[in-house]
Formats: sequence, structure tokens, C-alpha cells
Amino acid sequence: MPTTQRIPHLHAVVLAGGSGTRFWPLSRELAPKQFVSIFGGVSLITQAVLRVSEMTVDNGIHVLTNEHLLDELRNHLKSQHGIENIGIDYLAEPTPRNTAAAIALAAAYLLRTDPDALMVVLPSDHLLEDGERWARTMRVAAGLAADGRLVTLGLTPTYPETGYGYIRMGTALPEHAEDSVIGHEVVAFVEKPDRQTAEVFLETGEYLWNSGMLVARADTVLRELDRAGHAGVTPESVDSATIAAAAREVASANPQTWTSDENRATFAALPSVPFDKAALEVSDRVAVVPADLEWSDVGSLLALQAVAEPDACGNTFSGNVVDVDSRDTIVYSADRLVATLGLKDTIVVDTADATLVASKDRAQDVRLIVDALRVLGAREIVESRSSLRPWGSWTMLVKGEGFQVKTIDVLPGHRLSLQSHSHRSEHWIVVEGCARVTIDDAVFDVSANESKYIPLGAVHRLENAGSDSLRIVEVAVGDYLGEDDIVRYEDDWAR
Repeated sequence: MPTTQRIPHLHAVVLAGGSGTRFWPLSRELAPKQFVSIFGGVSLITQAVLRVSEMTVDNGIHVLTNEHLLDELRNHLKSQHGIENIGIDYLAEPTPRNTAAAIALAAAYLLRTDPDALMVVLPSDHLLEDGERWARTMRVAAGLAADGRLVTLGLTPTYPETGYGYIRMGTALPEHAEDSVIGHEVVAFVEKPDRQTAEVFLETGEYLWNSGMLVARADTVLRELDRAGHAGVTPESVDSATIAAAAREVASANPQTWTSDENRATFAALPSVPFDKAALEVSDRVAVVPADLEWSDVGSLLALQAVAEPDACGNTFSGNVVDVDSRDTIVYSADRLVATLGLKDTIVVDTADATLVASKDRAQDVRLIVDALRVLGAREIVESRSSLRPWGSWTMLVKGEGFQVKTIDVLPGHRLSLQSHSHRSEHWIVVEGCARVTIDDAVFDVSANESKYIPLGAVHRLENAGSDSLRIVEVAVGDYLGEDDIVRYEDDWAR
């Protein structure tokens, strides 16, 4: 991304509480869609952070997620190349209550340290063009927001999409305009239209896709929620002031206490309302900035069509795929050979531990598969076999009753936390590189084809002190093998 001028008082709030249902099996509960890195080589949330990192104030990127995902999200981002030196503030809301509560909480939090805080609220799982056009759009939106408006970013529609909400533009707002980027008052927010209505919207040129991105002063966000609640114009906005009050109450405490029982109860009592319904649709201080940018919400597995160029039969193949006589089909293989024959209008997604085969016209219904797997108690909806960590990664090879076998890869110069387990012992076999192993008060250098046993309860650490790759095979045995059976004593990543 080219050098971009920082916008005074600008903070980015990246909403990252996705559940991982619409993009299964590529996404899971502990590795939702924003972790997917097949679009551009880095994860969607990494792209979101990089997109705004040169516009915000120092330490001005705040990732808001849920408690369940907080550690995995921190681990993921700290492992991503290109953002090692970007300060990121990780926040967990008390309990998910939709975007009105999340945005209000972020606004109240920012006001604690900056009374003039300006916030851009971004989804963490979209594809969006960056560069100068994006920077120019942001500068115009920030200028209007600094004047006390709630500013949305509307994407210029390129086809009559029926799955998006639309924004109708009104009078131009030439102040803060740059080149062809000019803000407008908002006439109306329109729900997802039918095909005929969407075609009319496209023809008039007055309508934009609602991207879900917001730019506003933090105090404006809370003020407009208060105003909407006191006016009580719509059923969705009648509790807006209550949402703002709860956000102020929770944000007044240290973020580490936001997930206390008391704060959970405060948030759990709130209605689950989108910010659009709680404030934008009833406020008279709303503007929209048309953004003529390449964009996709990556709303379903159909987005995999963007991963590779289609062949002459309309097929999109990615990975280790062999096909004969298929048409208009998407096949994605993460690793294994996938062979397809005579398919039409089909999606095939293969990962290390799960494979999905679906009709393309049912792409939006993948969550029904996740619901069915949840009833069965399937772990495949929660996590995949591999997981990134700040120090490297691990991959589950085999898991059975009372034991599991993993490979663990540690980056040169990195180490795991100093830790112990209450329910399992471990046996580490080095297969590549040289491991430095700490067991209680002893330190060992362990080379390839050598091993060390870590008894249950022993304080231990694995380190790659060299400049080459380190891979070990870990055999764990115990009555409980969950990732939360860890007591950390020292950690380079402040976990």
C-alpha cells in the first residue's frame, strides 16, 4: 500500500466476531472466514488491518471480537507477515448483541482517551480495493464525519444484486470533496430488493450498495443513538439510548473485565439490533460517500470463483484438481487430489478433514450443514486440523480416546510459552532441525531422530534457537487434551 497521510484522531474498529458458518469447511468457529487467506495470499482480516494502518493514529487499530475467538484471533494476526510492527488493540465484547451494541461499545471506549476520536468501522471479512482511490474516499468520509455526520460508504453497483441492501443518494455535499469523490445526503436505506427493483436502481444511478462501513466521531455515534432512542420512531430504534447507556457503563471499566458476569448480564439484556436500524435509518445526520472500488463481501463459497480464471466451460479450479466434462463448477482442493467427472453447477471444497459437495444455487444454505453437524457434536465445525500461532503452526495428525499426535513447526528464533499441563503428558520427537527443550530446571538440545518426554505437570518449553526450520512430532496422552489445558508462566506474545 502506498504511503498515505494519517487522518487526525482516526481510529479503526475492525469487527471480527464471525461464526464461520457460511464459508465452511474453509472456515470454522475458531478460524472463521476472516482467517481465510486464499484471496490474495494473506487473510481477509490482515488485509483489513493493512488497508487502514497508514491512515490511523498510532496504536489506532482496535479489533473487536468475542471472548471465544479472542486468543485465536490474536494468535492469527501475530503470525501474519507484514503486520508485525503494527500495534493492535484486541477487545472482547461481553456477549454478541449485533452491531449497534458493538459500535456503541467501541465509541464509548475510544472517548475515554480521545474526546475528538473519529472512528471507521470495518468488517474483517470483505475483499476491498486499497490504494489512492480508497484513501481519497476515506479522507472525504472523515471530513464529513468530523462535521458531526454519520457517514456510510456506498459501493457503486455493477449489476442488479438482490442480496444487498441499497442506499439512495440525495443532495450533494461538496464540502471536503476530492476530485470526483463527493458525499451526499442519504434519502433512504432500502432492504434487499427483488430483481426487477434492483434493475431499476441500477438504471437510475441514484442507488449504492450498502457496504456496512461507517465513519463517524465517537461522540456522534453515542449522541445519535441517544437521540434515536428518545424519539422512538421505529421498533428497532426505541432501545437505542439503552444500548448507548450500557456501552458507556461497560466501557468505563478496564477491557479485561468486559467479559465479567456483571457485564455479560448488562449486554445480554440488550436487544440484538443492527446499527443501521438503531441509528442510521432514523437519523437526519447521515451522509454517504460513493466508493467506486472493487469490492466483495465474500458472502458465500461462490466467491471462490475469484480465486482463479474460469476455463472455457465456466469451471473454476484451484489446487490439486483433475476434471473431465464438468461445466460451471467450482472445485477447490487445499491439498489432496480431487477428481471430478461430469458435474454441472456444483461446488466441491476439500480440506484436510472435511469435504463439502453442494449445488451452486444452495451456496447460501451451507449454514444448514453446520447446524446438522452441530447436532452431531462434530469437532469439524469448531476447528480445522491446522492452526497458526505467533511462533509457527501445528497440525493434528491423529486424535483418539486419550491420545493425540501433532506435528509442530517452530519458526527460527521463536519459542512457545513456558507452560505446564494438568491433564496430559507429552513426548516430543524431533524430525527436522534442532530443538531446545526446557523441562523444569533442565535445558536440552535435541537433534533430529532424538526425543524428550515431558511428564504431566512439568514446566516446559520448546524453542527453535537456530536459523533453520524446526519440526517435531508431539504425542500427547491424557484424560483431557483440549487446547485450554495450559498454564503459562512466561510468554513472548503476552497471552
